[in-house]
Amino acid sequence: MNVLELLSTRHKDWCRMVQSFGCPSHMVEDIVQEMYLRMYKYVSEPEKIMYKNEVNTLFIYISLKNMYADYAKNRSRFQTTDRIPEIGEQADVVNEQEEAMHILVDSIWAEVKTWNWYDEKLMTIYIKQEMSMRELSDETKISLSSIFNTLKNGKQRIKTNCKKAYKSWKETGSR
Repeated sequence: MNVLELLSTRHKDWCRMVQSFGCPSHMVEDIVQEMYLRMYKYVSEPEKIMYKNEVNTLFIYISLKNMYADYAKNRSRFQTTDRIPEIGEQADVVNEQEEAMHILVDSIWAEVKTWNWYDEKLMTIYIKQEMSMRELSDETKISLSSIFNTLKNGKQRIKTNCKKAYKSWKETGSR
């Protein structure tokens, strides 16, 4: 029996778990299916997710809880509105938002370019390569704490020095 067959035997249990986290009913199946994909990708042998001859429920519970937390965090980044724009208004708003976004991104990269070479290189790799801090630490052999502190300080410098561009972008997005 492979990992997917093993996990699918308790599909209804996984769905109930996700619902217990407060997940909207239209997203429950998607999160469970995403868990199946992740387990298939990262767990090569079913024995790795077994405990006393059955699926390790705690392991799956924690995996689903983390996946739901990621979904909830990402969902909160989007802004919804009930307001319907007038004809022709939407294009102007989108262009203003896009322009403000470009100004914000340009100001962030301009700020990063003023840093010393180490901080600049680390932030550039972190953003452009979309690597986690742990992956970055493994690849570069730089300690995780050093990477964490450098990125944390860099993000703070960006927040401080790009505040005006961020405020401008936020104002165009809230119309």
